[in-house]
Order: sequence, then C-alpha cells, then structure tokens
Amino acid sequence: MKDDFISVKGVKIHFVEEGEGKPFLLFHGARFNAYTWVETNTVKSISSAGFKAISVDFPGFGKSQNGDFDSLSDFIKDFMDAMSIQKAYLMGASMGGEAVLGFAVNNPEMVEGLVLVGAVGVPSYESKLKSLDGKPILLIWGEKDSVSPRRNAEIILNHVKTAKLVIVGKQHACYLDDPMRFNDELTKFLKGE
Repeated sequence: MKDDFISVKGVKIHFVEEGEGKPFLLFHGARFNAYTWVETNTVKSISSAGFKAISVDFPGFGKSQNGDFDSLSDFIKDFMDAMSIQKAYLMGASMGGEAVLGFAVNNPEMVEGLVLVGAVGVPSYESKLKSLDGKPILLIWGEKDSVSPRRNAEIILNHVKTAKLVIVGKQHACYLDDPMRFNDELTKFLKGE
C-alpha cells in the first residue's frame, strides 16, 4: 500500500493506493477520511479481488488541502482527469455517496460500476438516474440507517434495473458494524456473483 499526493487544479490531494488492475475509487463520508477504508480492510479486499484500489481524501479532509471546487462531484471528475483515469468503479459513503452519484449521472461514460453506501441527497438526482441503467450498481444500507432513509436506495432501484440492494449491519456507517460482511458483499459484486 502506498500513500501519495497529486495536484488537482493546484490543490494537493492525498490518496492511498493498493493493487493492480482496473481502478476502483473509494470516497469517504463527512466524519471520515481515506484511511477509514484501510482500517475496515476494504482497500485490501478490493486489491485482492484484482483491482487497483484508490482511497481518496476529499479536499479539506484527512491530509488533502482545501480547494475551490464547484462541488465534490466536480472534484471527482477533476481527480480522475489528474490521474489520467478514463473509466472506473466508484464507491462513496453518505456525503461521498452523494458526490459519487452526482458525478456518475453527469459522466456515465466514465463509470464502470458504482457502490453507494447510505448515500444522501439521492432525490436531487432522480431525473438523471436513467443515464445509469445498464451499469452494475450495488447499494449497501444499514438496517436502521437514521441518516439516509431506505427510500433513497429504493429511488435508485426504481430507475436502474441493474441496481441491487443489500443490508449490512445496523447504523448509517454500516461498514463499521460488520466490515467483514461489507467487504464480502463488495467482493462478490466485483466478481459478478
């Protein structure tokens, strides 16, 4: 595993990278950072499944400098451009889930597949969700998520036939409740099971 930095629009952005293969980008929630996905063993699980896992600190989080980006969704596109990544799997939790979804509906050609974990703000993108139909999408929600209602996942399921929902753990940050099962569901998704 390596810690690295890249300049994105002149802003120093931190990320953690492990493995070889198709890029899989991981984005954290508001109370977390790039290392969260290392601590839950998710980075290792993704790299072991044959992907290049890249866990990113959003601007102003973790070790990344703050920057003037129009939105976190725009930042994701700027980051991918800076890394010369044309297409990737993307995962985001909560705030990171909204950022990933906002990026994906506007740049579907850059999306290989999505994993959204208790994503917030989903209704804002409802009119554009059809652009993701045909892409593999895994929705992971905690059984008693009090931050992002299950309805958010159902909106995506209604519009995207290739989306599926699994329930892991109890709380909003369900990957902390049961990281082993969380990583297991993720690995199965990546292997097309």
